[in-house]
Amino acid sequence: MTGLRRGLPWLASAGLVVTVLGTFLPWFHSGGVQRHSYQTADAIARLALVDSAFLRTALRLWLGVPLLAAVCLGLFALGFARTAATLTALLAISVGTVALLATVRSGGTDGLIGITPAGPVTTLAGAGVALAGALGTFAVRARRSHPPVTARTGGHP
Repeated sequence: MTGLRRGLPWLASAGLVVTVLGTFLPWFHSGGVQRHSYQTADAIARLALVDSAFLRTALRLWLGVPLLAAVCLGLFALGFARTAATLTALLAISVGTVALLATVRSGGTDGLIGITPAGPVTTLAGAGVALAGALGTFAVRARRSHPPVTARTGGHP
């Protein structure tokens, strides 16, 4: 059990690294120029293509993805597995959702302007691995917190 208990945070950490690397791969292309997710978010914000305050805030928060991933990695390294797993799950769900939406919208890459699937697909895969590692960390830690109950006495062994 200790191997699994130690391995799941490593799995979540590897997923975080792949997630962040995926955000730096091409997400958008226009003509012959490819842009990663941060350049795309900046261009959308600068061109005022969104009129929702929520979406403008989300575009600004997107810049914090690598920082939050680094915080999660640091918390895993320091042994704060539950806190790190909580933040990792939240990050993986939110970034993975954006990557999933971009992956679904990518379709073909034939046009002059469009979504390049390399970045969103890699980010989505990393987010899935990070989420699996975070949820596994919760499950293993929860099992350790509650010792088994015996059938005969109804109490702890």
